[in-house]
Amino acid sequence: MLLSVSRSLLARQSLSPLAIPDFRRMLLGNVFWWQSFYMEQVVMGWLVLELTNSPWLVSVVSFCRSLPLLLVGTFGGLIIDRFGRRSVIVAAQTVNLCAYLSMALLLWSGRIQLWHMMLLAFCLGTAWAMDWPARRALLPDLVGKSRTVDSMLIDSFLTGIARIIGPSIAGAVIASWGAAGCYSVMAMLSLSALLVLQTLQKQPIPRDTMRPTAPPWTLIGHGLRYVRQNQTLLAVILITLVMNLWIFPYMTLLSVFARDVLQQGPLGLGLMSTASGVGAFLGLMLINVVRRRVGNGWIYGLGSLWMCLMLFGFALSKVYGLSLVLLFCTGMGISCFGTMQSAIILITASDEMRSRVMGLLVLAIGADPLGQLQIGFWAERLGAPFALTLQTSLAALAIGLIILLMPGLRTPVTSEAVGIGD
Repeated sequence: MLLSVSRSLLARQSLSPLAIPDFRRMLLGNVFWWQSFYMEQVVMGWLVLELTNSPWLVSVVSFCRSLPLLLVGTFGGLIIDRFGRRSVIVAAQTVNLCAYLSMALLLWSGRIQLWHMMLLAFCLGTAWAMDWPARRALLPDLVGKSRTVDSMLIDSFLTGIARIIGPSIAGAVIASWGAAGCYSVMAMLSLSALLVLQTLQKQPIPRDTMRPTAPPWTLIGHGLRYVRQNQTLLAVILITLVMNLWIFPYMTLLSVFARDVLQQGPLGLGLMSTASGVGAFLGLMLINVVRRRVGNGWIYGLGSLWMCLMLFGFALSKVYGLSLVLLFCTGMGISCFGTMQSAIILITASDEMRSRVMGLLVLAIGADPLGQLQIGFWAERLGAPFALTLQTSLAALAIGLIILLMPGLRTPVTSEAVGIGD
């Protein structure tokens, strides 16, 4: 009886952010946004591979998609603070809509060229580099810090559904109507997300501090010192750097693994992405069960390490069924990494520094374009399995050392423990 009551109370506490109307609206917009994002991951790689038959050029286009993370990350937090989180999100979503429409028109007219894809990939990457940290930084404004982890889990739960459905829909649409049809569907999803965002309440977001007035380089220096003095934040940034340099570029090669290693078509590729989405969905349920018994840092660190090990096994697999199982297990690690990465920063960072720390997180994610080129280089010369085996081995070693040498990740501190510095 007591166990049943405690579970009921836990469920009510975990779902309490849904009582906030603006949070529900943001969730609905996020569902459409992530749905188009996961469809894009499938269609972009498949289209480039079909046009060029080159794993290297697949990586080059992905590099163009990721490069803005490195370029924008340094100033992203300052831009978000200057123009406002909601305004930045709406502007970025407008860019997504225009880019998807442009790709659809080019494909339907038969005029698509590689440079079109590189340019539009860069535009989409720029929008994402501003959109993602703004959405994450907005959550505590909507629900309060005490409910930030609960709101992150709800958001990640719905994102997990998109991760499951999006790739499968993309594979089916490509098989039926080609890449042009897929980009058309993505444009409609992007338009839906934009319309939902317009329904957010228009009153100003409560802020504890005024917009920063110091010179940009001074503010960036404050942010860097703030992170360096807080071992929890520093460990999260470093693991993010490792994961984006050596692990997440594997997504670039999924189309190569599907066609050349596992002998699958677009439907098989879609199911591979879906497998990791199903694993991520289960991972969220496990996080919700253990997070009050295990520290957020442990979930983040060990989940990242688990993902490395599962992808190492995937790189060696030549059996489609086994590869799906390993990608399923990889998805569980993605949940631990993605949910706790933002949650730890949003809880630990002060309100004044939140956007700037999220900007630095995007800068760490900006290691991804370097990883894209690196994995594409090795895949072109020595094969995709060797490239992924090498990078997962390096990542597992680096993350293990960070967990061992930075106890602050295992025993997180609060934002009040560290000052901004001069």
